[in-house]
Amino acid sequence: DTCPEGPNCIGPGGTNYMDVGRMYSFTDWANRRFVRDALAELFPHLADEVRRAVDPGEYGVENHGCRLVCVFIFMISVMSDLHDTSGMLSVIYHLPSAPGIWLEYDVPKWSDRKTVKEMLGCSELDFVKFKLDGMPLIWKIVSLVLIIIPKFYIWGITARSGVCFLMETAGIENVIVNVTALTFILNLDEMIFTMFGHKVVQHIMDKIQPIVVESGPEDQTTEEAYSRVEADRNNKEGNWVLFPFRLLFSCVWTGVFVCAYYHLHCVRSDRGGYVSVDMHLPASPIYPVMAFLLPWMVQEEQEEAYWTFKQAG
Repeated sequence: DTCPEGPNCIGPGGTNYMDVGRMYSFTDWANRRFVRDALAELFPHLADEVRRAVDPGEYGVENHGCRLVCVFIFMISVMSDLHDTSGMLSVIYHLPSAPGIWLEYDVPKWSDRKTVKEMLGCSELDFVKFKLDGMPLIWKIVSLVLIIIPKFYIWGITARSGVCFLMETAGIENVIVNVTALTFILNLDEMIFTMFGHKVVQHIMDKIQPIVVESGPEDQTTEEAYSRVEADRNNKEGNWVLFPFRLLFSCVWTGVFVCAYYHLHCVRSDRGGYVSVDMHLPASPIYPVMAFLLPWMVQEEQEEAYWTFKQAG
C-alpha cells in the first residue's frame, strides 16, 4: 500500500520495482540482467558505463492474493489424502483387537440359490461378502508403523514441497499451471492402482463393506431415535455436524505451510518486508535422497553466497 514511495518497494535488483516501465517478469528481468553483466564482462574497461546505460529493470512478486489462492487450491487437493489416512487410523482404532471373519458367503434365504441368481441376474461371486471384522493387536501395530505413520509423513513432505514450489514460482500464470500439475501428481497412486492393480484386488476394494463406527437411524430403536431427536431439539449451541471442518482445516494448513515457508526461506529486512535468505550453491550436483525424505537435514552448501539481497544491483 505504501508503494512506490515506501521503503519496502525494493526488488531483488536493489531498485524500486514500482517505477513505471521498469517492471518485468522474472524471466525477462533475469535475461536483461544477464545481458548487462555479459557486456560488462566482455568490455571490462567500459563496465561502469555499461551498468549506467543498460537498465535491466526490476522484478516484483506478482499478485500475492492469486498466489495464496493457488496454494489454498493445492491444499484442498492434499486434504483429501489426509482425510483418507485419518479414516484408516479411525478404522484401526475401532476394529476389535481380535481375529475376525472378513469373508462370508451369504445367499438370500427366501429361495434356493439357482432361483435367486436367475431372478436377480447375479453370479456366484455376488454372494461373497467382504467386511472388516477384526484385527489382532500385533497387526494393528504393524499397520500403524508401516502404513499409517509413513502416509502421514509423506503427506507432510508433499504438502511442504508443493507449497514451497508454488511460492517460488515466479510468474503468476506458471503458478496457476503448476497447481494443476501438482494436483495431477497427487492422483498418480490411484491411476497406477487402476491401471496395474490386479482385478481380484480391485474387486475386493469395490465390494468391501464399510465399517459402521456409529449406528445410524436404521439401527436405532424407537426410544433411541426419540431421545436423539429430543437432544437435537434442546441443543442450544447448534449442530456442529453441519460445520465445514474440512474447509477450516484447509485454511489452517494453508496458513501453517505458508508461514513455515517464510520462516525457513525468508528473513525480515530493515525496510520492514520479507526478503530471501542468502542463496548458496550446493556442494555437490547430486541431490541426496535423504535430503528429500528428511527435509530438516540441510544439504551441504558452498560457503560463499552467490546471491544476497543487500548485494543485488
